Amino acid sequence: MKLAKYFVAVMAVMLAGPSAALADAVLTLVPTPTSIAVGQTFTVGIFVTGPTVIHGSTTFTSPVTDLDAFQFDLAFNCSVSGLNATACQPGASVLSALSVTEGPFLPNGGSNITFFEPGSINNTTGQISLIGDVGASGVTGSGDLVNITFQALRTGTTSIAILANSDLQFYDSNFNPIVVDNSVTTSPTSQTFPTNQSLATSIVVTPEPPSLQLLLLGGISMLALLSFQRRKADIC
Repeated sequence: MKLAKYFVAVMAVMLAGPSAALADAVLTLVPTPTSIAVGQTFTVGIFVTGPTVIHGSTTFTSPVTDLDAFQFDLAFNCSVSGLNATACQPGASVLSALSVTEGPFLPNGGSNITFFEPGSINNTTGQISLIGDVGASGVTGSGDLVNITFQALRTGTTSIAILANSDLQFYDSNFNPIVVDNSVTTSPTSQTFPTNQSLATSIVVTPEPPSLQLLLLGGISMLALLSFQRRKADIC
């Protein structure tokens, strides 16, 4: 279901306090770790903040304000040019998406009722469509929206990217759009909001560590030696 219809249906049965969106939403993909071995599983977190603010010599991250609903598509096994791509060029099947789970930001420690939609995983096309979440009320701050778990299938390099297409939608509790961008803005008080958003990240999958291969080889050799010794003892 598209977020606009879902949001309206949910908010029709909920009471959301009025609030205005005062800051853009800045999204960042954070993989843990960034270098993966074949067969390893890992998680990519989708984090939200407001713009980074520089005022004089002071730099700090502002919060996103009154975030109440969002949706987006995520692409993988592909390559992107630039940080805010509307599409991802298909590549080798380096990763397999296993699961999509809700992050702790919108539930706000359990105090905010949410309706989370993990989207639809398609490992053939390398896309997870319409990941979304709607809260009973808006949340202000910075945090983890969504966590996606992948498994590395083969060696190679791939992008994982939130697609900057029409499905990328963020709203406040009054259903006003929250802008998702990385524009540079200068306020009348000389505060600057520099580019700090990254809708894509790169993952490198490496061969199985040699130390592990040697450990497995050593274990197989030891089992073979023990088996030989047992057969020798039986003969004697």
